[in-house]
Amino acid sequence: MVTTQPSPVWLITGAAGTLGSELVRQALLAGNDCIALDCNERGLNRLHDELAVEGRPPALYPLDLAGAGPDHYEQLGAVIAEEFGRLDVLVHAAARFSALKPLEHQAGDDWFTTLQVGLTGPHFLTAALLPLLRAAPRGVIVLINNGLCLQQPARWAAYGICQAGRRQMAATLAAELGPRGPRVLEIDPGPFFSPLRSAAWPTETADELPSAQSAAQAIHARIDSGVM
Repeated sequence: MVTTQPSPVWLITGAAGTLGSELVRQALLAGNDCIALDCNERGLNRLHDELAVEGRPPALYPLDLAGAGPDHYEQLGAVIAEEFGRLDVLVHAAARFSALKPLEHQAGDDWFTTLQVGLTGPHFLTAALLPLLRAAPRGVIVLINNGLCLQQPARWAAYGICQAGRRQMAATLAAELGPRGPRVLEIDPGPFFSPLRSAAWPTETADELPSAQSAAQAIHARIDSGVM
């Protein structure tokens, strides 16, 4: 009797965004199950409908990282455990960025929201899902980062500070989790055309930059290869 192994389960935040939606699409095409998480319910539904036509839609989980607290993430962990019984890959792709500006000019609400989405939310989400990831045969935690902010920090404000924090978070998790894992990857996909990129450089066009599809392919290759 042949026993069918369950498909790996991925959770991708920022799933309605340019990069996140492409990460979801490629995860599903590779034969994984995927949970698409985003605050944009309309965008999630559009992604679901598009991928349903291709024959493999994601599961949707609307959640606003800017307003969620530890209890919301614990509830998410319980839902995943009940509905899927496992979690193999967690990809933090959600980000908030409005425009280049000096740090001293960043409004308080924008500061708090940016850090919630880019740093505080990923921390609480990772902590809530670690039991499931530890139980996975090859659990992986991925933090998508923007290394340009660290090389040229001026005017990136809270978004740039999030990138520095995410790098430290990845290093801390990797050191604490050790060789038994889950594996922790900090991945900078490099420049690609997206609304976030256009908020910083509005004159760039899609023809001048790599696509989100190629960026997502590079990220999937890193996850699959096991390169730290």
